[in-house]
Amino acid sequence: MKFTQIPVNTFKQIQLNAGILAAGFVPSTGEVSGLLGATSGGVQFADDVEYKDFGDDIDNCPKNMLELKKLDKHEAKMGGTFVTVDAATAQRLMAAADIDPDDPTHIVPRNDLKASDFKDLWWIGDYSDQNDGENAGFCAIHLLNGLNTGGFQIQSTDREKGKFAFEFMGHYSMAAQDKVPYEVYIREGSSTTQPSIHLDSHAISVEEGGTATLTATVVPNTASVTWTSADTSVATVSGGVVTAVAEGNTIITAAITVGGVTYNDTCTVVVNAVEGA
Repeated sequence: MKFTQIPVNTFKQIQLNAGILAAGFVPSTGEVSGLLGATSGGVQFADDVEYKDFGDDIDNCPKNMLELKKLDKHEAKMGGTFVTVDAATAQRLMAAADIDPDDPTHIVPRNDLKASDFKDLWWIGDYSDQNDGENAGFCAIHLLNGLNTGGFQIQSTDREKGKFAFEFMGHYSMAAQDKVPYEVYIREGSSTTQPSIHLDSHAISVEEGGTATLTATVVPNTASVTWTSADTSVATVSGGVVTAVAEGNTIITAAITVGGVTYNDTCTVVVNAVEGA
């Protein structure tokens, strides 16, 4: 029976149930905001990665030479079916649409996309043997700049619930061109709170001379946050307030130290020249 065992921590590392879709989630506290609706059949996420083999057409070069293998693209998608819908969710499903300011029951599609149509999306599922209470475990996927690319759909059925299919795709941003449009958080449940820090934004764009404010959520909430800029000639930071100095890119880091261990989170800052200057 030597090779028929399972790891002793198996039940600490199992994802359970269908999970939820939300507009906001803070991994450091487990706080969910903006639940989007009830789903049926769970949610499927996939990162369709494509690679290019630059040795493919080189004579005498073996296939799949690791030094010549390059990652070509990530295509992150989150799909499923809603069985509830309201005006805000319908607007998300329609992608390019506005809620009529004079009639909140009226959602009007557009022929053009706006930056505001791209919204972050979270799937959060129960995880580990401790999945209830303040320190519950979770498995979470953060889809960045999500847009429903499947169009607005409804399937109605006699004596059944209407179903609204969706397929949200994550998108890269000019403000953080190297940032893959999704990230994953996995935390085991525990009886004690783990120190952590989480910024409300991980990529921002500011004009020269302008400012932007970053907010850090920390556990424990008494921990003191230290802010630093990797390049103060591009942007400086004090108490979370970022001041754009000159055109370029830099990384803002927020850190706490608890029990001699440092925890940090970062934000990419792109400083743009003032138009017409």
